[in-house]
Amino acid sequence: MKGFYNFIRGAFGWIVRLIYPIKVVGDKKLIPKTGKVVLISNHLSYKDIPVLICHFPGYRHFLAKKEFTKNRLVRWFFTKMGVFFVDRDNLDLSAIRTGVGYLKNGEGIALFPEGTRNRQNTDIQHIKGGAAMFAIKGEAPLVPVIFQRKARAFRRTLVYVGEPIDLGEFYGKRLDSTQLALASNVIEAAMERGKESVDKMALPTKNKEQK
Repeated sequence: MKGFYNFIRGAFGWIVRLIYPIKVVGDKKLIPKTGKVVLISNHLSYKDIPVLICHFPGYRHFLAKKEFTKNRLVRWFFTKMGVFFVDRDNLDLSAIRTGVGYLKNGEGIALFPEGTRNRQNTDIQHIKGGAAMFAIKGEAPLVPVIFQRKARAFRRTLVYVGEPIDLGEFYGKRLDSTQLALASNVIEAAMERGKESVDKMALPTKNKEQK
């Protein structure tokens, strides 16, 4: 899987970087190339995934909705890329075990903790419990990556990379709904701070475009 991922990234990454350029707000090096990490991002467009893969080095298993498995070609390609699938309508213990297993094996995973694409606006939506579950069970830091707006062809998009979120205070505790909600609130607050930061950076550009 890692070999195929790196092949695709090497063969087509330059195209994605050319068409969808980004400017990183923060430190790109906060995302480790190796080792366990939970990469979390807001989700504004299908283009978010290739941008994350091609602009940020390192191999990570992306979490995708199980509906993608209905198409055999898509399922084959995603599986070869190391993607694992989740049933969003039910408590998917298999997906949880798979993701936690990757983390405990020293690998990274990536997911969109809002649960779905945000088609209405760019504000951070309510964060679901999956990201916290993976991070706590896998004892891994989370690194937030926030898109300021939808990626546009040949237009530079600001992307915020934040300090790792440490949920160590929840390790070893019984992870009931209350604890999961508290941990998810920590993640949501960090992502909202990131959105505020990247929006402030975008103001000069917005004002220039409006003139």
